[in-house]
Amino acid sequence: MRDITSYSCLDSPFGPVFIAETMRGVCFVSLSKISEVEFQSLLRKRFRKDTIRDDRKLKDVIRELSSYFNGHQVNFKSTLDLSIGTEFQRRVWEKVGEIPYGELKSYKWIADEIGNPNGVRAVGNAVGRNPVPPIIPCHRVIRSDGNLGGFSSGIALKKWLLKLEK
Repeated sequence: MRDITSYSCLDSPFGPVFIAETMRGVCFVSLSKISEVEFQSLLRKRFRKDTIRDDRKLKDVIRELSSYFNGHQVNFKSTLDLSIGTEFQRRVWEKVGEIPYGELKSYKWIADEIGNPNGVRAVGNAVGRNPVPPIIPCHRVIRSDGNLGGFSSGIALKKWLLKLEK
């Protein structure tokens, strides 16, 4: 059986969202404004596998994301494939995944929770490399001083996602 990455796209209130899945689970969600060709290229570069569009295969995660983007609280059930991350990144992503809907936590809180209180900057880098937003809700992570910090898809989208959850 060929090792491929399947992908699909959904229309969200802020534009197209591309989703990719390996045989192990959802591996990548792009909230950035890119074309399908650019997304395919990004997948090939990141995962070094053939890509194929398969809307039917990703219908469940599309349904979850569509519901979320339409303002519903969603308990994401999709299996994730986070093998692209380092062990440290996966620990950070797991902790971020525990942040409840509508709540905010700081990078410092995450560093403390994973037993690396001096690793705030490393935590910030790992959060910024989250491959599956908002399934792993990195937009819920802010600076200790209350400022929003960064967001890989832009601060305007981070604000939009936080407002959606209010």
